[in-house]
Amino acid sequence: MNICLLTRYFDLRNHGLGRVSIEIRDELIRRGYKVSTLSTDGNSLYSYFLYTSLGIPLRLLGKKIDVYHAITPMEGMHIPKEKSVVTFHDLFQITDKDKLGSGIGYSRWKNFIGTRYFEIAVNIAKKCAKVIAVSEKTKNDLVEYLKVPEGKIRVIRSGIYPELEPEPKKDDVFRVGYMGQLDRRKRVNLLIGAFKKSKLDELVLAGGGVDEDILIDRAEEDPRIKFIGVVTSNHKDFYNSLDVFVFPTWIEGYGLPIVEAMACKNPVIVLSDARIPDEVKNRCIIVDKLDYVLGNQKYLENLCKFVDIEGNYIWAKDHTWKNTVNQYIELYREVINGK
Repeated sequence: MNICLLTRYFDLRNHGLGRVSIEIRDELIRRGYKVSTLSTDGNSLYSYFLYTSLGIPLRLLGKKIDVYHAITPMEGMHIPKEKSVVTFHDLFQITDKDKLGSGIGYSRWKNFIGTRYFEIAVNIAKKCAKVIAVSEKTKNDLVEYLKVPEGKIRVIRSGIYPELEPEPKKDDVFRVGYMGQLDRRKRVNLLIGAFKKSKLDELVLAGGGVDEDILIDRAEEDPRIKFIGVVTSNHKDFYNSLDVFVFPTWIEGYGLPIVEAMACKNPVIVLSDARIPDEVKNRCIIVDKLDYVLGNQKYLENLCKFVDIEGNYIWAKDHTWKNTVNQYIELYREVINGK
């Protein structure tokens, strides 16, 4: 089986999607499949536009491929639909474009052009032979907003790093942590604001994004707030340094950092108005505001005692790339056999 994987980057420049792309590629190669990859070398939105609109069809000329897998719908426009699989992680640029701030920033014309281009791309990509959604929530959005037949969609959740395991904390610092993009959708500003009012020891923010400089200014040189950039290795050390993981996001297609934190037996706090898939959100501590929770350490510690840490750990560790790729391979074979 010759498999072609298409994505923006096979590295961590676009954070979670880059990780997903790397893990799928590496797991398929480990199993002995012949894998060819297409991605862009450019960092700008203009280079990504050229790659998805012109680069992909030109670079596919003459290739002998059994099945194409577009890891996001942007790469799914110009691949042969009868031989293709496409993964939808979310439809935020249609369902919640007012909450976005990643990549297209806050420029009104960039938002307009980016949203229109996304709408064109997803409406073409949905015609691929097989459609994957990473959660039931994303599946429901595909049915409602893109009118994709429910029977055409397969829900396949992504995996997490297999090395994530709980380990004893190495110090007595009460540490709050966050990992993810630093952009408007994640609402890290709320976490920083609430922490600054608290007397907690330390807040560690892992990740990067368009709002990083704004958030650094928001921290106002509070020495307790640490920006450590994108974590490219030792994820286990990061999560095991925490007492509690806070994920103040507005909306998620799934929310893998939550699952990763639970794999290290961290209690996780999310906000009540967050649109996170129920199977993830219902395992978290759900609060209306962060100010009181972070402002009272004893109350926070008592909240954490009611979390099903062991149950969350078992559930999180079931998110393996082996399981994910098993289901992908099943779909690839269905496409090849014309089912």
